Amino acid sequence: MNADPRKAQNSISRPLDGVRVLAVENFIAGPFASMWLADSGAEVVKVESREGGDYSRSTSPVRTADDGTVHGLSFLRSNRNKKSVTLDLKRPEGKQIFIELAREADIVVENLRPGVMDRLGIGYDALREQNPRLIYVAISGFGHTDVKASPYTDYPAFDIVGQAMSGLMYRPERRDDRPTYLGFSMADLQGGILAVQGALLALYQRERTGLGKKVDISLYDASLIQNEISVAMYSAFRKPTPPGVHAVTAPFGTYRARDGYIVIAVLGEHIWKRFCQVIGKPELPDDPRFVDGISRRANSDALNAHIDTWLGTLTRAEAVDALRAGGVPASVVNDVADVFDCPHIAAREMLMTLDDPVWGPIQVAGNPIKMSDVPEPEAGLPPRLGQHTDTVLAAWLRMNAAEIEALRMQEVI
Repeated sequence: MNADPRKAQNSISRPLDGVRVLAVENFIAGPFASMWLADSGAEVVKVESREGGDYSRSTSPVRTADDGTVHGLSFLRSNRNKKSVTLDLKRPEGKQIFIELAREADIVVENLRPGVMDRLGIGYDALREQNPRLIYVAISGFGHTDVKASPYTDYPAFDIVGQAMSGLMYRPERRDDRPTYLGFSMADLQGGILAVQGALLALYQRERTGLGKKVDISLYDASLIQNEISVAMYSAFRKPTPPGVHAVTAPFGTYRARDGYIVIAVLGEHIWKRFCQVIGKPELPDDPRFVDGISRRANSDALNAHIDTWLGTLTRAEAVDALRAGGVPASVVNDVADVFDCPHIAAREMLMTLDDPVWGPIQVAGNPIKMSDVPEPEAGLPPRLGQHTDTVLAAWLRMNAAEIEALRMQEVI
């Protein structure tokens, strides 16, 4: 009889098996970073306050459990496959336990305001004295001055601040001059991605040096790199790029077919020639108004007249099929509901179902890193507040039941 392939798959090690992570985090950037580490096999212990824990546990929308506790939908998005330990970091006993946990850890991830961990006595300088191999990953609005100074370090920041200051809010199409929030936590997510990348780079270097380091991620920086084409274009021409358009080429953007919108992405003269063949205008590459991407962008009204004439007779599917057949990147424009019916999303297992006891089955975005011989991460439920306090203290610090109960009676855990 053949072995169950699912059991065989689950026995395969993950890239970060054996790596221990301590996370002191709230909301989005830090939790997503540590969740992606957990998806890759790391044991992630989320250290939370005794009263309430991560703020996203109570951020709306919420539902109330039978025991009266509130359960935020946001918490489900970014905390799968972790363990939760409650600890009062303001008390000497709690601080000491955290330091002892850090001695056993490979990585600390935190996204508190710069200076908070230092004032608690558990910042990077304090922890590396106890564990020189420790990798300390800090995510904040403007970075930490001990790594790279910023005059804005002490300012509070959320995702929208990073988008605003980096110029990204002037990029979307809009009807007036009012800046537009992108509608999702791009700065937080990109900050989390960079935090994971920094942690992995530090882990790799530690294999050669034996020493850890501090990784400093700024949400402003994370946003700015997303706006890199506008930065380069402004540097060269000292002229802001018009909103909602690609800075160096056309056609590139949304266009209306008979039954809705598609996107067309012509980048490079070889694709421009293909596009002209598809729309039945092979003579357009010889028009001096359309000689290159910059020229086409400057004469987009004239170019769009040709495109609108062609699209006006076609459905979205017909237009996209013709463009793809001609080697031109194009697609329909999906709304989020369309994603749930997308065959690519299904095939790539990019929706993960969490069977939450309060919210019921909730689908969240899966892990986009696919690797040979590594199974998809489990859809492990986010932990209840303090769910793993006893087991982590016993396993990491070898505390016995009496010691743990004494800490609980002292309200340290």
